[in-house]
Amino acid sequence: MTDHPEPPPELILAMQRRADVGAVQFRVIVPNPAQAELHLLHPERHEKAREAEQVLLSALPELEVAAGGRVLGSVSVRHDPMDAIEETLFSEPIDEIILAVAPHGLATRLHLDLAHRLQHFGLPITVITNDDIQQ
Repeated sequence: MTDHPEPPPELILAMQRRADVGAVQFRVIVPNPAQAELHLLHPERHEKAREAEQVLLSALPELEVAAGGRVLGSVSVRHDPMDAIEETLFSEPIDEIILAVAPHGLATRLHLDLAHRLQHFGLPITVITNDDIQQ
């Protein structure tokens, strides 16, 4: 999961490190960049998703080199990262999660950040923490 359609270098490096450990298939999920207030059927929501998907699709070859194989990528119709991840977890088998999202200081200190919220799924979670990943 990344909150940028153009995956940050830290995510690419994490994917490469994970692929070096053993066989793996990656799915990169980007939450919809449209405003959360827009209804799921609002045209702007779909337009923003299409734009982000084009950026993500152009990044897939670099991700596939890092992963050593095919990478699936998609932009969720959902704006909230938790919703986008849950939707994927409920629809396909996932063994672990790598998060590359901008840090949210107070939420992290209160353990309300995305990584802590995802722990109830019982999956290994790798968090890419780098101040260079901006909101």
